[in-house]
Amino acid sequence: MNERDKARLALIPVLAEKHPAHHIGRTALMKYMYFLQILRNVPLGYSFSMYSYGPFDSDVLSDLSTAESLNLVCSTPISFYGGYGYRIIPEPGAEKIKQEARVFLERYGGDVDWVISEFGDLNSAELELASTIVYVDKELEDAGSPDARAELATLVNEIKPHFGIARVERTVDSLQQKGILASI
Repeated sequence: MNERDKARLALIPVLAEKHPAHHIGRTALMKYMYFLQILRNVPLGYSFSMYSYGPFDSDVLSDLSTAESLNLVCSTPISFYGGYGYRIIPEPGAEKIKQEARVFLERYGGDVDWVISEFGDLNSAELELASTIVYVDKELEDAGSPDARAELATLVNEIKPHFGIARVERTVDSLQQKGILASI
């Protein structure tokens, strides 16, 4: 197992530990990894692309599966009104991988704290919307698009019409006020 693999595996229990609820779900794991890589430049090596629920890379779920098989975390299904999800909690076996990835975790610990601080109180739907906005924002930034704010909200609303333009605009404004968006 190379250093990047160890770092990615160590981040899973760390994110769960640092979350205010002391557990996270699969959507939160996916979006936190995305935010770490894209917004904080943490070198995770994922290749995110747009998917039904926002930015996605199957390697994140593969890493979760590996973490489960190594007893670093336990992921259990939970049901709630309207659906089901997963609760990912750290296991005692996580201490060894965290020690092996100690230098990485120390170097990027502030970034992990920032992601939890900025996004830790969002539910799955809010994480879906915020990560989609960030994804489209990066696409617009790369394209050098003028008048990106109006275009950003419109494009996100086309991708995620179930949120409605007003909610998309409010979330864009919130992310912009926090200095998270680059194209506007």
